[in-house]
Amino acid sequence: MGGYGSKTTRSQTRSTHRQKNAKERVIHRLKIAKGHIDSIVKMVEDDAYCLDVVHQSRAVQKALQKIDLVLIEDHLSHCVVDQIKSGDETRSKEELLKLFEYK
Repeated sequence: MGGYGSKTTRSQTRSTHRQKNAKERVIHRLKIAKGHIDSIVKMVEDDAYCLDVVHQSRAVQKALQKIDLVLIEDHLSHCVVDQIKSGDETRSKEELLKLFEYK
């Protein structure tokens, strides 16, 4: 992810103005998702009941969706506003439209 890690990524060429609160929320939700994934691995190893595994899988998916929402909200509140103020509306539009391609 752009501004969260210390590794250089393609996203770091873009400005990131993530609020500390948003970063903490994302990390918290990632830890929740990781906990669910660890639980799923253990359940599969222990031959748990299939539907119980599916319930855990759906919990991971829900946690990841919440992460997406936090990131998008932060992006709209900061990056998009800054891009529009600097006259870079085209970039904002292209980035937002690209999100819909992943659905």
